[in-house]
Amino acid sequence: MNRNVITSIVIALVLLLGFSSPTFAQEGEDTLTLHLNRDFGYGGFDGKIQGAFSMRASGPADLTRVVYFIDDQQIGEASAEPFNFQFHTGSFDPGVHTLYAIGYTGAGQELRSNEIRAHFISSEDAGKSTLGIVVPILVIVVGISVLGILLPLITGRQEKNRPIGQYSAAGATVCKHCGLPFSRHFFAPNLLTGKLERCPHCGKWQLAARAYGSFLTLAEERLRADRDEGVMQVEESEEEKIRRMLDESRFDN
Repeated sequence: MNRNVITSIVIALVLLLGFSSPTFAQEGEDTLTLHLNRDFGYGGFDGKIQGAFSMRASGPADLTRVVYFIDDQQIGEASAEPFNFQFHTGSFDPGVHTLYAIGYTGAGQELRSNEIRAHFISSEDAGKSTLGIVVPILVIVVGISVLGILLPLITGRQEKNRPIGQYSAAGATVCKHCGLPFSRHFFAPNLLTGKLERCPHCGKWQLAARAYGSFLTLAEERLRADRDEGVMQVEESEEEKIRRMLDESRFDN
């Protein structure tokens, strides 16, 4: 699979699962700021959440107690740093809810935090929303992978006629079977050790790592000589050499 595709998937999943609410107030000595963090569950792009979440309050250094509210109903409190309180959206009716907190300082000051509006949804709706994001991504990934496999078959003849030394943006490789150079395809599946490619010269599939330096230069010189002579001298593997020797031995007296 192409590394660019993997990167896009990771970014999409981070945005999907790594939900954190925005902060609507600046932290300071006389302010209480409320944050909403996902512990486990779904956090979408449009404020819809489902699962276990934590409200965390931050404020003055002498903050001693924080009381947490959802829709003006007190749901819990924390009396020690980091002033976290966990709740589950399943304990509340689906719909839009308003979250806030009230903090108390050692000097007796009462501080009200910013408000966070979140849309609580059911686990079924969360599953549908997740599929609605993941499925299109998977379709794109599969489509690119199929395209990466078909391209070497479609462009094989063009690749054989490409000027020696001119390669695609994905660079060049040297065939493990025939020892001749060819371009790697940008959309070819990247399987860590190399791209899945079909050699346009001998037609064999392989994991093709990028080739550089003198190794590539020697392969280019060999391709140039083969083109000049009009003969393709394909190197045999050890298995093919043994098979050929066994076949030839049948005709010996």
